Amino acid sequence: MSEIEVFVFLLGVIALLVAVGRRIDVPYPIVLVLGGLGIGFVPGLPAPQIDPDVVLFVFLPPLLYFAAFSSSAYELRDNAAPIGLLAIGLVLLTVVAVAAIAHVVVGLDWAPAFVLGAVLGPTDPVSASSIIRRLGAPGRIVTILEGESLVNDGTALTAYTIALGAVGTVGIALGSAVLQFIGVALGGIAVGLAAGWLVGRLRRLADEPSIDVTLSLLTPYAAYVPAERLHVSGVLAAVAAGLWIGHQSLGLSGPESRLRTRTFWEALNFLLNSLLFLLIGLQLTNLVGRIEDAAALSLIGQAVLIAAVVMGVRLVWMFTFPGVVALVAPFRDDFSPQTNPRERLVVGWSSMRGGVSLAAALAIPTMVDSGVRFPQRDLVIFLAYAVVIITLVLPGLTLAPLIERLGLGQGEERRRADAEARARITHAALERLEEIAREDDPDDAVVERLRDRYQARLDRLHGRIEDDHSRGEQLREAARLTEAMLQTERECLQELERDRAYPADLLQNLQREIDLDESRLRARTRD
Repeated sequence: MSEIEVFVFLLGVIALLVAVGRRIDVPYPIVLVLGGLGIGFVPGLPAPQIDPDVVLFVFLPPLLYFAAFSSSAYELRDNAAPIGLLAIGLVLLTVVAVAAIAHVVVGLDWAPAFVLGAVLGPTDPVSASSIIRRLGAPGRIVTILEGESLVNDGTALTAYTIALGAVGTVGIALGSAVLQFIGVALGGIAVGLAAGWLVGRLRRLADEPSIDVTLSLLTPYAAYVPAERLHVSGVLAAVAAGLWIGHQSLGLSGPESRLRTRTFWEALNFLLNSLLFLLIGLQLTNLVGRIEDAAALSLIGQAVLIAAVVMGVRLVWMFTFPGVVALVAPFRDDFSPQTNPRERLVVGWSSMRGGVSLAAALAIPTMVDSGVRFPQRDLVIFLAYAVVIITLVLPGLTLAPLIERLGLGQGEERRRADAEARARITHAALERLEEIAREDDPDDAVVERLRDRYQARLDRLHGRIEDDHSRGEQLREAARLTEAMLQTERECLQELERDRAYPADLLQNLQREIDLDESRLRARTRD
């Protein structure tokens, strides 16, 4: 089987595993990591040779950029204190703790041990936030977890770069490492902001959805490559560019371009994450076979120990250090011991590692810049993969019951807040319509149609806000009838396509409009 055939096979496996995950209501990273573990033992299935430089270049910049682009700069700023403590303080503590255990117990040299610690430093935002959002837990938890996963990627991978540079040298000088960390980080942020600003200017000039998607895909690489050439953090450059573009997105392109670009990035992010889980699974048997003196029970024991360190350090941190800092810091209300212990437990248990850790593990070079072979590379990759499995599966399958047991599910409150926000926007639009009607004297029939449409939307939203049961029944009935009408529209469109009576591009536009109407209907019924 050629590498292209393996790639096609993996696409089919991804589709199958994700469909199973949706059916059993399990986040897709958990299903994929277990599926990747399974296909690693399929006899006769070749493991494609993966160039570490290709992994580092192809996978990491877009994954980091999308995470940053999807974040809210305002929410990150409002929760900067707890996010900063987790994304910098906790990550560095985790790197040191993992490195110490890997050196003392596993027997890794200090530099590879720190590489392993840096690989396992960043958390995965997908599994935890998907569970928390579905259960309607407080939005602040989601913001903190997603903000942490965004910033800690930069922290951990900057430490990763420094640790890689130390492989084959005499040792790591703490003072110079700290100064190097600061310089590399600040330089990367500066390059990323410059790249984001430049690409943003180009996107304002391009009034075409396809060009907008192309420029958007270019952005993480336009930030990452120059930063790496300047020997600063390409990781933080991609993150900074994503934050800048995300903050400016409404002014960069039109609605059609934004819709298409967002859809593209969601699909690309899903595909890259999924491929990482399966690609490293294919390497598993070869990795274990190349580890010297490998004993299955010993390797599993080492992986379980390191996973326990990763999860234990996080839980201890959540109930100790932030409280101590809060005694003397201005953000006392955020993490003082007397506030939100249940939320701190949920954040502490959300210790999943995922795609970024896998990409960093696969990107460990066989030869480092100092000209020596990376020692015990296969063992480091195996331990990283095993810890990802443990931290994804154990918290991932128990987080939902924990949230429900702690009484943090707020699905109804979240739906009400969503309805209130939509109602405010609709009221503003109606007020503007009335102003135009008074000032410009438009056609009365047009004004009345628009007034009826927006008033009907307000009625639906007020039904959600007031929890009116009878109105809710009417809305469900209306949704059922609308769905039947949309299905009829689609069947009619298919007849038009078969008859070839109208231009294909016209029919494609109609198909898109029907799809948008159906997606809005499903969003309303889901809310």
